[in-house]
Amino acid sequence: MVEISQLNDDLLGQILKRVNDPDDRKRFSQVCKQWSTVEGLTITSLTLFRLSSIRQVLPRFPNLVTFRTSQPISEEADLEFIAQTCPKLEAINLSTTDFESSLLPKNGLYGLSSGGGLLKLSKVLIRGRENVGIHRWLPKLAHENLTYLDLGRCSLVDDKALKAIGLLCPCLSYLNLEVSDVSDKGLRLLAHARCSKTLKTLVLAQCYYITDSGVSYLQSMQCLEELDLENCGEHDTEVSDIGVRAAISGNRSLKKLNLSWLINVSDQIMVFVSENCPNLEFLDVSHSSVTVAGIRALSGHRCLESLVWRTDREYFWWPDIDACHSSLDLSS
Repeated sequence: MVEISQLNDDLLGQILKRVNDPDDRKRFSQVCKQWSTVEGLTITSLTLFRLSSIRQVLPRFPNLVTFRTSQPISEEADLEFIAQTCPKLEAINLSTTDFESSLLPKNGLYGLSSGGGLLKLSKVLIRGRENVGIHRWLPKLAHENLTYLDLGRCSLVDDKALKAIGLLCPCLSYLNLEVSDVSDKGLRLLAHARCSKTLKTLVLAQCYYITDSGVSYLQSMQCLEELDLENCGEHDTEVSDIGVRAAISGNRSLKKLNLSWLINVSDQIMVFVSENCPNLEFLDVSHSSVTVAGIRALSGHRCLESLVWRTDREYFWWPDIDACHSSLDLSS
């Protein structure tokens, strides 16, 4: 009979794969140095709450596939250390909602290109970060594996950044540009980029420099399944029925559409959506100019599962079409 102390790393790894409880895994790692090493080798996802401990913690987990921290990163050396220590990373999430933690090094994510770069990297999330500087690091990190890019509420995301994305990310399927400085010019560049044929999700919420002219370029993105235009445009240039109609014209793939806070969107677009978006599953027209008549235009839609229609006085949720004269509040 083999004693447990004689088990090699491979056998221990096979045993550990059957241990799912976090507390049990922690106890496993505390048995001895060998067991601690094996446990570290099986970890593929890590969230770091204190960046100051990165050099002590990260070397234990060389097989990480996903890494996340919302802490401020002011030193490029920290990003270099991540790239060198975890070369198998496929997703890095540095998103933050805390302004005081939003700092990135002056060259953005350039440090991640250290040691040849992260060749398997497919998802980058830096939502809410400062000093993004896309043009400095995207040429080093962008390749055909990069499919997911979340730049929502980041600083310095403009048409120049969008041009770089269009040139360097040919296989992008998800792009979040919420509260960016992108304008009609940037959308035109994106619409003519290779990724216009692969994009499935595009978030343009609260992009105040976009008008109907810019949104109309989206008609070339026939693979789009999710489009978020919440509060897109500003004052008298806010996106209207004209822009939305042009953007989704001919798109039979669209499943989710957010038109909330677009006061120039009316019942006309509801009729158009009902007739031209057969696969639509979710629609938000809260605080637009859509009325009960527009809502009723969707009553025969076969795929629509969720409809959100909030006004200052009422809140309705699909499929409560026949109760449009009585408020339905789902928050209670």
